[in-house]
Amino acid sequence: MLPARRNPNRCLFTPLSLAVASALIAIAAPALAQDAGKDKDKDKTTELARVEVTGSNIRRTDVETASPVQVISRQDIQNMGARTLLQVLDNLPAARPAQVDSKSLFTGSDGASQANLRGLGPQGTLVLLNGRRLSYYGAPSGFQTQFVNIDAIPAAAIERMEVLTDGASAVYGTDAVAGVINVITKSSYQGLEVSGTWDTAPRFDSFGEKQASITGGFGDMATDRYNVYASVNLYERNGIPDSEWYDKNPAQFYVNNPDYIKNLRLDTGSAPGVFNPGYYFAFDPVTKARVDEAAPGCKNVLQVSSGTRCIWQTWMNRQINGGADSRRVTAYVNGHFQVNDATEAFAEVTYTDIDLRANGGTPRAYGTTTGNPQSWFSRNTGNTVNQFLYPFLGPNNEYNHASPEMKALMGGVVGLSYLLQDVGGNHFGQRNTDRSYRAVTGLRGSLGDSDWSWETAFATAGSHSVTYQTTNVNLKGFEKAFGPYTVDPGTGRVIISDHPAYRFGEISEANAALIREAFPTFDIQSWTRLHTLDGKVEGPLFKLPAGEVRAAFGFNATRETFYTPGNPDAANGLITQQGGSWFDGKRNTYALFSEAVAPITDKLELDAALRLDKYPGFSANLAPKIGLKYQALPQLLLRGTYSEGFRAPSLAESGSGGVYAQIGGYRDETRCAETNAIAGLLRQSSRTVDKDLGNSLWNSDCSRNVARMTQPNPDLKPEKAKIATLGFVLEPTDWLSVSADYWFVYRRNEIVAPDYSKSEEISAMTRFPITETDLANLAALARMCADPASGVACPATLPGYSTGNVASVIGQYKNRGRTLVDGLDVDARGRFDLGGWGRLNIGVAATIANRNMYNSDDADGWYYGNVVGYYDNPRLRATFNTNWTYGNWDTGFYINYVGGTKWAYDRVDGEDNNAQTCTGSYVEASPSQCEGAPSWWTANLSVNWRPIEKLSVGVTVKNLFNRLPFYDPNDWMNFPGYTNNFGRIYSVTATYKF
Repeated sequence: MLPARRNPNRCLFTPLSLAVASALIAIAAPALAQDAGKDKDKDKTTELARVEVTGSNIRRTDVETASPVQVISRQDIQNMGARTLLQVLDNLPAARPAQVDSKSLFTGSDGASQANLRGLGPQGTLVLLNGRRLSYYGAPSGFQTQFVNIDAIPAAAIERMEVLTDGASAVYGTDAVAGVINVITKSSYQGLEVSGTWDTAPRFDSFGEKQASITGGFGDMATDRYNVYASVNLYERNGIPDSEWYDKNPAQFYVNNPDYIKNLRLDTGSAPGVFNPGYYFAFDPVTKARVDEAAPGCKNVLQVSSGTRCIWQTWMNRQINGGADSRRVTAYVNGHFQVNDATEAFAEVTYTDIDLRANGGTPRAYGTTTGNPQSWFSRNTGNTVNQFLYPFLGPNNEYNHASPEMKALMGGVVGLSYLLQDVGGNHFGQRNTDRSYRAVTGLRGSLGDSDWSWETAFATAGSHSVTYQTTNVNLKGFEKAFGPYTVDPGTGRVIISDHPAYRFGEISEANAALIREAFPTFDIQSWTRLHTLDGKVEGPLFKLPAGEVRAAFGFNATRETFYTPGNPDAANGLITQQGGSWFDGKRNTYALFSEAVAPITDKLELDAALRLDKYPGFSANLAPKIGLKYQALPQLLLRGTYSEGFRAPSLAESGSGGVYAQIGGYRDETRCAETNAIAGLLRQSSRTVDKDLGNSLWNSDCSRNVARMTQPNPDLKPEKAKIATLGFVLEPTDWLSVSADYWFVYRRNEIVAPDYSKSEEISAMTRFPITETDLANLAALARMCADPASGVACPATLPGYSTGNVASVIGQYKNRGRTLVDGLDVDARGRFDLGGWGRLNIGVAATIANRNMYNSDDADGWYYGNVVGYYDNPRLRATFNTNWTYGNWDTGFYINYVGGTKWAYDRVDGEDNNAQTCTGSYVEASPSQCEGAPSWWTANLSVNWRPIEKLSVGVTVKNLFNRLPFYDPNDWMNFPGYTNNFGRIYSVTATYKF
C-alpha cells in the first residue's frame, strides 16, 4: 500500500496513531484512523505523549513537521507483496531502482542491495536503523561508493519505515542529501509468533522465494519494568539458470542477436562430460586469412567461413543473468530495562549472515589467443599492464594432430580450441558472504521533575564481506598444467610444452586437479568498522506568547575504519583480469548539533537545526536547516524547508590504496566505427558464412573490457548540496486528505571517478597492436568482395583498421561536476466507513519529476540538458492502492506505474539514438517502440484471512495480469531493471501467534 499520511489537524487520525506506535503498540489496521477521527474534539483536551520523528531531535506531540515524512507500515508492506526492503523501496515513487543483490555480480559490491532516493544514488541516501547509523557494506559500489547493505536489516522485527524526503545533514550529518530511510523495529514484544512465506512463478520452474521468522519476547515495562524480545528471520531465493532463461528474453533480443540460440549449440554437439577433440586453426602468411580445421575424431563438424570447427554443447547452468542463489539469516535482540523512575536502559543487537552463490556455467575452453590479450593492473606491478595470452601448440607437440597443409601455414605452429570439461560444470562461478553486526547500548531518562530528557548510547557496528571468484586464470597454475613455455623466435608466439602435464584427449581426475590450479578460487576480503558515541538533551527553553520553545543539543563522536587487504596472487598480477582493490583507511570524526522548535504565532511554527562536523583532511562542515509550518486554515497546513547537506569523501575515495580492475562497456569510437564498417559489409552478403562473421563482429569493438586503475585522492573535499521543500496538507473532509510537496536538490563539487570516455580524464592510456584476428577479418572481407556471388557492391577502398583496441586507462577521483533535480510529490487518500460492509481505504501517490540536470565538469550551463523524459528518468512514477477490511478478511489491490522515456540518455546521446534511428546505445529497438521505452505498470492482489484470533493466512498474486517486460537495448539484462521477467508470481503466507 501507499505510505500512511500524517494529518496535522485531525491529530487523532495520524499523529495519535504514530504516538501510540512509539509507545510500543503496533499499528496495522487502517481502520484505527477512522475510529480515532470520531473522538477528535474530545481528545483535543487530552495531553498526548511526545514522540520522536525521523528528521528531528525534538520529541513532539504533533508529528507533522515542516519536512515531509512518509510512513510505511507492516500492513502496507504486506499489501505490496514485498519480501525485502529493496522490494519495498521499488514500490515507493520517491525511490529509484538501485542495485539488487542477486544481479550485482562483478560490480565491485557483489552480493548487496542499495537504497536510492531521488536518483542521487546510495551515496546521497542515508539509511538508519532505529535512528542510528549502520556500518557500510565491506565492498564499495564500483569500488568507490560506500553504502549500507539494506539486505542486512532485520526484516522480521520491522514495525514500520519512515522515509524523510528532505535533506537532513543538519540532524544526521553526511549522506543525508536526498533523504533518510529510517527502519524502525518493534520497541517491545510479548509472546511468541511464527511466520512463513513461499513465492513461486510458473514461468520459471527454478524460481522460488521462501521466508520464515520467529519472534518471541517476555516482560512488561509497566509491571515487570523490563521487556526483552528476539527475532530470527530466514530468507532463501533460488537462482535462475540459463537453461530456463535463454529463450525467455523479449523477442527483439533474438532479432538483434540472430546467432544467440545457435551459438548455445542446443541439441547439437557433444553433451556435457563427453569428450570433444576441439579444432585447430592457423593464418595464411600471404592472405592473412584464418583457416579452421576440426580435429581428428570430431563427430560434430560445423562449417564456417574459415573452414570447419568441432563444436560442443554449451552448458546451461550459468546463473549470471537470472540471478544467484541467496541465503540470509538475520537475528535481532532488543531489551529495555527501567533502572528507576527517571532512567531507562536499552540495548539492541543485530547480526546478519548472507551467503550468495552463482554458477558460472560452461567450463572454460582452452582457446589460443589471436586477438587482444587479457589485460589488467595489479597493486605490486604499478603502472605496468599485465597481459596474458593462451599459447599455441608447437610443431612437435604430442597433441598437434593438424593436417600437413595446416601445419605448413605457420611452420608447424597451430592454435587450439578445446573444452576443458574435467572439473565439471559447477567449478566456475562466484560466491559472496557477508557477516554484519551492530550492537547498541545506552541510557535515557528525564532530568529531575523538569520536562527535559536526555539520552546517550554507544554503538559498534561492522561488516566482513568476502567475494570468492572462480573465473580467471592463475598464471602459475596455468603454466604448471601447460608449461614450460617457449617463444617462437620468428613471430614471438608463445608455445606450450610439447608434453604438458594436462593430457588433451581424455577426461580424468588428474586433469581436473590441474584445472583447479589453473582456474583457482581466490578471495577478496574487506572489513568495515564503525564505533559511535552519542548523546543529547532535549526540553523546553522558555515560553513565547504562542507557546513553549523546545530545543535539543547533542554530540557525536565516531571512529571509522575500512580495510581491504587484497588477494596476494592478485596483488602480484598472477590472477588474470583481477587486480582487485586495496583500501586501508581510518579516521575519527566529531560533531555538535542543536535544534529548536518555536511557535512564532498560534498558527506559525519555526524549526531550526545546525550541525558542525569535523573530518580530517578538510575544514569543519556547518550544515544548517530551517523549516516553517503554517496552519492557514483548520483544514489546510502549509510547510517548507531549506537546508544545506554534504557528503564526506569515503575512505575508498580518499584513503590509501586504489582500484586495479576492469572497466566494462568501454566504448572506443574509432575502433567501434572501423569494426562496424567491416561487419556492415559482411552482413550484406548472400553467403551464410559471411553473414555469420559479420554478425559476430557487429558492435564487438563498441563495448569492451579495459584494464583501469583508479587512484584515491587525499585532497578531495566534501560534496555540498542545497535542498528545499515547499508544500501543503489539505483535509477538506473527514474522509479525504491530500498533500503536495515541491522538492529541490542542487548538489555540487561531486566526487566522481574518471570519465574514461574523455581524454582529459585519462592520465595514461595504452593500446594493443592490430592483431592477427583483425587481419583475418580484413582478409575475409576481401574474399567476399572479390566474389560476385556474394551480391555485395563493395567500395573501391575497403574499410580497415587504423589502430588497435584500448588496453588500459589510468585516472583519479576528483571533485567535479554538479547535479540539479526537482519535482513534486503528491499523495491523496480517502477513507470510507461502509457500515456493515467494513472499511475501504483508497490512495494514490506520485512523484512528478521536473528537472534532472547534470554537468560533468565545472563549466557554466548544463551540457546534457534536462534529462527528465530521457532513458531511466521518467517524468512520472506513481502507485495506486485500495484496501478493504471486512470482518476477518482484508483485501488489497496495488498498482505500481512507471512512465515512458526516450531511449537516449540525454540530448547529446539523442543525436545518435532517436526515433529515426530506432536505437538505444546504438542497438536496434523494437520497431513498434522506436519512440522510446513505453510506460510500465504491474498490479498485485492480496487477500488475508484470520479464521481465529491467533492465525492469519494470506494469498498474494504479484503481477496479476502476467505482464512481461519489453526489450530494452540499453540494459544488460535486455529489459528494464524496474520490470521483472518472471511473469505472474503466487505467494502464500501464514502467521500463528501462541
